[in-house]
Amino acid sequence: MDSSERAALIRKGNELFNQGKLTEAEKIFVSTMYKDGLTRIADYFYFDKKMPLFAYKYYKMAGREDRVSEIFDRMIFAFTKLIREDDNAEKEENKISLPQPKVHPKLKIFAEEILRKSENN
Repeated sequence: MDSSERAALIRKGNELFNQGKLTEAEKIFVSTMYKDGLTRIADYFYFDKKMPLFAYKYYKMAGREDRVSEIFDRMIFAFTKLIREDDNAEKEENKISLPQPKVHPKLKIFAEEILRKSENN
């Protein structure tokens, strides 16, 4: 495709995007590899729709390594947090809770006397 044809398609893609016809605009932006348009599509998915994995693809096509890294870092953070929560849940499941032992009152008095004597020595 020559530059004039590409420019006409990009204008059409921008019009479609501004009209809210994102699917049609996306097809044009991908076919022309219009980086600004791809970035706007990615921003829509990332910020408006809160769908970073969809945005990731368009940021990658647009060469926006800053956003790609940001999404990747957020995924790693979420994955790490998920793993830690699973580890903590496993630890909680594996804990054994024992009832408080019942101690005869005389035995308790005897133990307290032994502790007092050991403190005095």
